[in-house]
Amino acid sequence: MRFLLEQFEKYREEGMAAHKAGRWAEARDNLFKAAEYLLRVAKESEGDMRARRMENAQKLLALAKSIDPTKKGRVEGRGARDEAGGTRPEGRGQRDEARGGGEEEGEDAKRWVVTKKPDVRFDDVAGLEDVKEVIRRRVIYPFQHPEITKRYKKKAGGGVLLYGPPGTGKTMIAKAIATELDATFFSVKCSDIMSKWVGEAEQNLKKLFDAARASERAVVFMDETEAIVAKRGGDSTVMNRVIPEFLAQVDGLETGGSTMLLLGATNRPWDMDEAALRTGRFGELIYIGLPDPAARLWMVRRALEGIPMADDISLEDLAQRLDGCTGADITGFVDRAKDLPYEREIVESKPSRLEKADLDATLARTRRSVNAALLAKYDKWREVR
Repeated sequence: MRFLLEQFEKYREEGMAAHKAGRWAEARDNLFKAAEYLLRVAKESEGDMRARRMENAQKLLALAKSIDPTKKGRVEGRGARDEAGGTRPEGRGQRDEARGGGEEEGEDAKRWVVTKKPDVRFDDVAGLEDVKEVIRRRVIYPFQHPEITKRYKKKAGGGVLLYGPPGTGKTMIAKAIATELDATFFSVKCSDIMSKWVGEAEQNLKKLFDAARASERAVVFMDETEAIVAKRGGDSTVMNRVIPEFLAQVDGLETGGSTMLLLGATNRPWDMDEAALRTGRFGELIYIGLPDPAARLWMVRRALEGIPMADDISLEDLAQRLDGCTGADITGFVDRAKDLPYEREIVESKPSRLEKADLDATLARTRRSVNAALLAKYDKWREVR
């Protein structure tokens, strides 16, 4: 919940600052995102706190929907700031620009196209050799060798879900796939779709998939997949409309003359609707776990390459001591450790180097972002797949 609250505060502050400055499109986007994160916080809260957070999230949604992003000058109207930082709009509502039309509808899909292929290859992804092999066999080879794929009656495209703890490289793997494939790459953060087009996400899903089908070969990468196919059964009328539309679009992946790969990424697979995890939808589930010792050693070697270091530093020992860290944890650890000799050299005006004591001190302050309880939750979920 801490992460969700931090994201809520970040987007709320950015949204309110943009609103005050009259940057309407920026304000609208950030306030929608703030509301989406606060709604997720509310669902994990209890009692009066849950109700208050739900109310404040609705106020933020109302404020965001009242903003006309094309308007110049101040948006008129009175509002009362609540304790979440939102505002209750009164009187004059504004046109919801998300509805758009005509030429603007085409732009909705174009904004997701990655015009420059990511400069990441599988060799840049540490470890995960078994995962890479599965992805090559299920994803890359069918795209690169269509005739052989056809002869063996294998299918190109379809749906693949990458899941696992945050910071383990799911997005990086998606970028590596985009580099390997000569395909149009659509990159979508599902929470952005839900927050920007409240009440219209299903129409925009259709636009996205229509644009992907118009390409001869396409990869649609959907990050935070659980945000758009959360379990049904609650009181969310939005989700009850969005999920059937999503499933309908995914069921039609193999129709038409194009080949499309749907690539999802999530930290919370247990929050996804079971219907989305069936064969023919996200039929291939690939777990991206914590880096093993060899992968950790590769990461620290690469991160410290060319850095002046003391002779008594053992990178093999350091890799062992980083057990339980994600790739993101290791990157952050190395950056903080390098700060110490960097600052010494500036302050003392003489050459310095990374000392073992620097690594020890930094490691003592390093907190693993993934705990044993979360890993056990992934193991339990994998057992029933």
